[in-house]
Amino acid sequence: MSKLSTSQLMNFAATDPGYGHNEELWSEILPGLWMGGTADRDELAAGHPRPHINPAHFDTVVTLYGHAKPVDWYVKELRLAFYDHHEVDLDHHDLRQVVNSAHRDWQQGKRVLVRCQAGWNRSGLIMALILIKDGLKPQEAIDLIRNKRSDRALCNSSFVSWLLTDAEQVLEEMTILPAA
Repeated sequence: MSKLSTSQLMNFAATDPGYGHNEELWSEILPGLWMGGTADRDELAAGHPRPHINPAHFDTVVTLYGHAKPVDWYVKELRLAFYDHHEVDLDHHDLRQVVNSAHRDWQQGKRVLVRCQAGWNRSGLIMALILIKDGLKPQEAIDLIRNKRSDRALCNSSFVSWLLTDAEQVLEEMTILPAA
């Protein structure tokens, strides 16, 4: 199956705005690095039998929403479901695996999507970590995400505070500590 071009992928995302806010389902943050939500028809409770995301869309998908259907065959999927709430209560080892794998795949030229439910907070948190790992400062990563994805992105102030105060230290730990 051949890959959709960037414009075809953007057109595909525009046909299903997800979460009902007249925003595209996915947005390209940097070339090949996408952030977004989960289509209604791609939730486990939906009656659609086929996965929404297939190899024509993405090579790697980071899924952070527990009710999202798995992606199709031949698409690498990393799943780390967690809540969009008032604290960042994720195990640093789990963060290390997700961020390092997504960043590595993107750097190798693979098309990567980081998705949650609406495509604002959980995906924004992980996307910001990928961007920080790539060299941006936390505020630069937040600003880029809001500019490219939505002004609603990272509207969870607890996630933003954590990114500004703890993200760089967590990423430093990721590079010096061995995998558990």
